[in-house]
Amino acid sequence: MGIQGLLPKLKSIRRTRHLDEYNGKTVAVDGYAWLHMGVHTCATELALEKPTNKYVDYMMSRVRIMRHHGIVPYIVFDGGPLPAKKGTELEREKKRKEALEKAKKLHEAGKHSEARKSFATCVDVSPQMAYQCIKALKAQGVQYVVAPYEADAQLAYLERTGAVDAILTIDSDLLVFGGKDVLYDLDVHSRTVNSYRRAEFGAVRADGIILAGWSDAQFRTWAIMSGCDYLPNIPGVAIKGAYNALREHKTVENVVRNFRLNGRQVPRDYLAKFNLAEKCFLHQRVYDPDMECLVHFSPVDSAEWNETLDLHVGP
Repeated sequence: MGIQGLLPKLKSIRRTRHLDEYNGKTVAVDGYAWLHMGVHTCATELALEKPTNKYVDYMMSRVRIMRHHGIVPYIVFDGGPLPAKKGTELEREKKRKEALEKAKKLHEAGKHSEARKSFATCVDVSPQMAYQCIKALKAQGVQYVVAPYEADAQLAYLERTGAVDAILTIDSDLLVFGGKDVLYDLDVHSRTVNSYRRAEFGAVRADGIILAGWSDAQFRTWAIMSGCDYLPNIPGVAIKGAYNALREHKTVENVVRNFRLNGRQVPRDYLAKFNLAEKCFLHQRVYDPDMECLVHFSPVDSAEWNETLDLHVGP
């Protein structure tokens, strides 16, 4: 989920804010993030195919909290699978199936506590579950949208176009998509969130990471090189190593050239795959609520765009 280790590197600009600070504002919420958390309250029932609506109750309780503090929630659901993540999704599905079989064996053996923990790691959110939540949202007049592909791009697009004022998620990818005020860690007891604001990136000072003067493109390059859902990192190069290399050599092309000159193994097609990964962050398909049609997250250059790229980021 997102860029491994990114948020800790940005901890110097993390601010804990009370929900009252967002009174009168519209906050877009990653609906599947809440659904995944809600699943943990009824994972055993879902895995054993017993009827339950606890995951719906979980989502609606968070909606009520936001409304209590004068926030207008705008729930965004994932849509179809993004072609660029096919390999990632297949691997996740394989791991879920293996974990589910293990959990069922624990349950059959009477080890219910262990089984519950295992079920929570392997039960996936289905479109039918999202539909049940959508029905509850509609009944309460809560605005929602189903993204054509990933919620991340849709959330960032809504904020960029002024439809919402902030984004509540669990995924650090939102910062790479250009989120301006991205909220994490909703605490229902203290009624607080942790906020990361893009305007403060220049003040980042943690573990040797200094982002002063960095452009959005440089930040995006760093994130992709660190390893993301669209492209694994170069073996042995984690988030700090990617930062140091990019700081010294300026571009991903220069970094790869230097790595190879110094004997580090870099996949032959890495730069081509890097380019495709960047296209996912820049040009993924999203839904425009005003025009009521699909658009690219950012406009594409028609002279450079082709069918292969279109299929990669979503036709």
